[in-house]
This record gives sequence, structure tokens and C-alpha cells, in this order.
Amino acid sequence: MEVWARRLCGGWGTSVIGEVWRIGAEVPTPLGFTAVDLLKDLGIGIAIGMLAGTTGTSGSARGRMVLLAAVVGFVAGLLIDSLVGGIVAAIGGGGACLVISDLVFGASRREGSGAGALGFIVALAALVVLAIALVFSWAIIVVAIALIWLGISRQRRAKRKHAGLRVLR
Repeated sequence: MEVWARRLCGGWGTSVIGEVWRIGAEVPTPLGFTAVDLLKDLGIGIAIGMLAGTTGTSGSARGRMVLLAAVVGFVAGLLIDSLVGGIVAAIGGGGACLVISDLVFGASRREGSGAGALGFIVALAALVVLAIALVFSWAIIVVAIALIWLGISRQRRAKRKHAGLRVLR
């Protein structure tokens, strides 16, 4: 019994958690894709959106940049995986571009020329996200949650900032 369990788990040095991770990563979703592939596509899309968002545009230019990031993400996901991968990468690219461009635009409005340094830091962070997506796909969940949190907190802060002005009307 003990020898059979060791063979099942890959020998003496392999942990049971590692084996569960390997089996869980290879279980296809109902559409036939593994969760690791979809998370990889999401991470690549987020990295594309972060790079596109470093421009810090506002207004209709931001909308065009978000659309461009979504299209580039869709094409990248389509070439890497398939149609579902393209859709997931497009969602990640558009969302990341929307949040990051708002962040960079706000910094450039306050700091002036200092926003270039923030754009550089965001570009480096995009490369880190891309590396995480290719090596540790499950960690992209943390990156996606952080981007969602950043977007929601910036939106709430902007509403709270202008709430006092609405009362004075």
C-alpha cells in the first residue's frame, strides 16, 4: 500500500500538494480549456493593457486606447490559445488599460513631468506581470484582484472628493 502511494505521488520527494496541483491544473473546463491556459491569457492581456495604459490619456482618447488594448489582447490570446483565450485576454487588456490610464493621468495632472517616471514603473510592472503569467499562472488571480481593487478605490475616492461640491449647489 505504501509503495503504491509513493508511486502515485511521484516518488519519495514529491509532496501530495504538488500532485494535487498538477492534477487540478490539467482538469479541463467545460469548454475544453485548462484553467492555467485561461489565467495565462488573462495575465498576458493585463500586461498588454498596463503597457497601453502608460500613455495616461483621458476622455475619448482613453476609450480608443482601451479599445486598442482589447484588440491587441484579443489577437494575442487568439494566436496563443484560441477564441476563448482571445476573449479572456481582451477583457484583461481593456480592464487593465482603463485602470492604469486613469492612474497615470491623475498622476500627470498632479505632478506634471513626474508622470513619466510612473509610466516607466508601470511598464516594468507590466513585464513582471507577463513573467508571472508565463511562469506562475495562478498568481494572476492576485494581480487581477489588485487591479479591480485599485479601480474601485479610485472611483470611490473621486466620488467622495466631489460630494461636498454637490451639497453647495
